[in-house]
Amino acid sequence: MTATVTLEVPEEVLVAALRRLTPARRRQLLLKVETYTLSVPRGVPAAELDKWTGLIAIGGDALEDSERLYSDD
Repeated sequence: MTATVTLEVPEEVLVAALRRLTPARRRQLLLKVETYTLSVPRGVPAAELDKWTGLIAIGGDALEDSERLYSDD
């Protein structure tokens, strides 16, 4: 079972604790922190998609552009 714990630690205490770790272990932990801060895709109900219609206009025709790109002409 996974539990969530929130801690408030002064930065200098955190830095001091990290300095006590081996460089390899620090890298492991920092890599783990970076992977958790990456954006996580979030689902949106289909009813919300109508609100997004016309939000941005890029223009062009992707099918036409790709056919032109890969044609032998």
